[in-house]
Amino acid sequence: MTNSQPAAQRSFPVTLLLCFLLGGLGVHRFYTGYIGLGILQLLTAGGCGIWYLIDLISIIFNKYKDADGQELTGYNQNIGYGVLIVLALIIIICYATMMK
Repeated sequence: MTNSQPAAQRSFPVTLLLCFLLGGLGVHRFYTGYIGLGILQLLTAGGCGIWYLIDLISIIFNKYKDADGQELTGYNQNIGYGVLIVLALIIIICYATMMK
């Protein structure tokens, strides 16, 4: 007997929040069903931050799909751009603080 129920879709806001706050630990990968990649990100601190940024940008621009190949539900471009602005401000503030 086969199960014909579609896989549960993952949420854009949840994935974005997990990636933004805990992306270096790969938590968003675990949430979206990429267990192996989540473990790899956990062990490499998000690919030394590079993999984390690539994932964050792909989520913001709605290019990230879950392990079943489904798009994330509840995509909101304004939320994505808001997170991108906050990230840019954090980087600018950190840079300015280091230059003092």
